[in-house]
Amino acid sequence: MLFSFSRIDHVQLTGPKGCEEKARSFYNGILGLKEIPKPSSVKSSGGCWFVIGTQEIHIGIEDPFTPPVKAHPAFVIQNIEELRSHLKEQAIEIKEDRPIVGRTRFFVRDPFGNRLEFLEYE
Repeated sequence: MLFSFSRIDHVQLTGPKGCEEKARSFYNGILGLKEIPKPSSVKSSGGCWFVIGTQEIHIGIEDPFTPPVKAHPAFVIQNIEELRSHLKEQAIEIKEDRPIVGRTRFFVRDPFGNRLEFLEYE
C-alpha cells in the first residue's frame, strides 16, 4: 500500500441545537478538557471543540438529535478512581460493564446521552 494511517485526529459527538453551554459545563467544567476555537469556516454550524492529549473531541449539532446507543469514544485515564470519585461528586451516574482483564473501566453519559468510556490499563 502507498498510504498509511498515523493517528485519530478527532472524535465527533453530537448534541441538540443550542447545546454549547451544557457541553462546555460538562467537557470543560466537569472533565477539565480545554476548549479550542473552531475554525471560522465551520463556526457558523454551532457546537464546540475540546482537546484531549493530541486528539480533539468535536461536539456538533444534529437536528433532530438522537444519542447513539452503543457507539462511544474510550479515553485512557491515569488515576481512574480519582476520576470516578470526582464524577460521583458531580452527580454523574457511573455505569459498569463486563470486566476486561488488564483494564479498569466504566461508562458515563454526557448531558446529551452520548456514551463515554474511561479506562485505565493495569
